[in-house]
Amino acid sequence: MRKYYIVTILTLSVALLTVSSALAFGEIRFPDRPLNLRKSRSAKAEWVGSLYPGQMVRVAFLKDGWVAVFEPGESNASEDAAVGYSNVKFLKTEQTRVEPKAWGTLMKTTQKLNVRSQPSTRGAKVTLLDIGETVKIDFPDDEWVMVFAPDATIRSQMNGIGYASSEYMEPAGSTGVTTPGPAKSENRTRVKVTPPREIEKTVSSKEEKGISQPDETPSGIWGKVVTVQRKVNIREQRTTGARYVRTVQPGERVRVDFLKNGWYAVFAENEPLRMEKRAMGYALQSLLESGSESNRHEGSPRGSSAKVETRKAVAGESVAATRKSMVIDRTRFSGAKRPDPIADKTIHGYQYRLLEKSEARRYGESWITLKVFLSSSTLPSSAGLTDFATTLWKEHRRATKNLAVFIYLPGMDTDDLAYGVVQFSDEKMLEKWVRKTTLLGTKFL
Repeated sequence: MRKYYIVTILTLSVALLTVSSALAFGEIRFPDRPLNLRKSRSAKAEWVGSLYPGQMVRVAFLKDGWVAVFEPGESNASEDAAVGYSNVKFLKTEQTRVEPKAWGTLMKTTQKLNVRSQPSTRGAKVTLLDIGETVKIDFPDDEWVMVFAPDATIRSQMNGIGYASSEYMEPAGSTGVTTPGPAKSENRTRVKVTPPREIEKTVSSKEEKGISQPDETPSGIWGKVVTVQRKVNIREQRTTGARYVRTVQPGERVRVDFLKNGWYAVFAENEPLRMEKRAMGYALQSLLESGSESNRHEGSPRGSSAKVETRKAVAGESVAATRKSMVIDRTRFSGAKRPDPIADKTIHGYQYRLLEKSEARRYGESWITLKVFLSSSTLPSSAGLTDFATTLWKEHRRATKNLAVFIYLPGMDTDDLAYGVVQFSDEKMLEKWVRKTTLLGTKFL
């Protein structure tokens, strides 16, 4: 009987050890820098995602200096559950720096929704989302987005469940019943999804300029959030003959984008997706930019009568035209400018600050835009500007996406046109140009 107990205890111990090892395979590591995830064990393999410095991940299956990367809570010890591969030398056993970076948007479905293996109705059905189910979305491709479990922590295309149409989703923060999405440990597992096909690269040198208004504040990663100063009618199309959709009241905040022919597409302030089809409608740029009735006439009260008085004075006397040199006293305007941003990073001896990073589609292509302040006492050389922008591109580039670096120098208005613009594909630099006229009023010109 005693031997029977001993055998039973040993059997249970082995079983518990097996379960424990399955739940805690590999080891926990932390990247010491922004780190790319690859589809296979090679620096030349397709980019699938990224990790931020100090992010907790689970690693296993070390081979040729590369490890498979998993969600930290992953219990599936199979390499098929990996969300990407990375070089092990950049993954430390302890956190050396922590720079959290938010990604994705929590959304809930407005109806039952198919998740597919590729961003098209031709893609195979992977699973079905229930009404009100919460998921995380990222990697937008027109109206399609990649769907993740709501508790996903690693931004990787290999971590996605599949693709779904964003047309049938709304922000998870909206009112209504919300059904939590499944954790990755449940039956709904990831499948191999087909990324959007790579399209032929075309480059446009046209840079869209946002609204310039004292009380507007950029929000999110696209468009502009503005506070409307007067009643503005939102129309169904970009024409004054189109029917009204709604009226925006004074003081109401909206998001605007897609400026075309003097008309903006108008969105709800909290709209997370940059898709024109999700706009409430369209409104004239002039109406959105204009202030109240008193502000529009500030500085010239009773403008028409003032013009009449001026005409009378000119008619009553003859003044000889004389030429005079005009000297601009720059010191009078120094206090009107906002202070320059404070640089917090260094590349190639240049101190800089990343002001804004956005991602959107333009002319059918995916673009990542970096808005950068370069703190320099001298005008950067052409080669220096190229090296600086190329280093930023290497850090932020993504497969199948173009990237543009907008560079601002001290004394410039960072809400206006950039001095330097450098554009890249996902493989190489496409073009570079500078606008010397943007330096007017700075110490460089």
